[in-house]
Amino acid sequence: MNIAISQAILWFGNLFMALIVIKAVLSWLPSSRAGGPAGFIFALVSTITEPFVSPIRRLLHRSPIGGGTMIDIAPMITMILMRVFTMYLAGFVATLSI
Repeated sequence: MNIAISQAILWFGNLFMALIVIKAVLSWLPSSRAGGPAGFIFALVSTITEPFVSPIRRLLHRSPIGGGTMIDIAPMITMILMRVFTMYLAGFVATLSI
């Protein structure tokens, strides 16, 4: 049972990271901001991912690393943190004896 829960945690973490990649790719397309199917997908994915990415973006803006960069590295840092968190949580759940 613990292995199944651990696998589910990893699966949702991978799904979330895929959504961040999809949002990053769609943000480069002009049609994603104009509407239509790409705009709908962009809005949906943004609604899911922005609550996690925007706090990191704000922290980076205040830091000397990300204040003046042209490239938004907040999605990449969010993905790294999400990977660490899901691996830790999945490992912790797998070791529980229920």
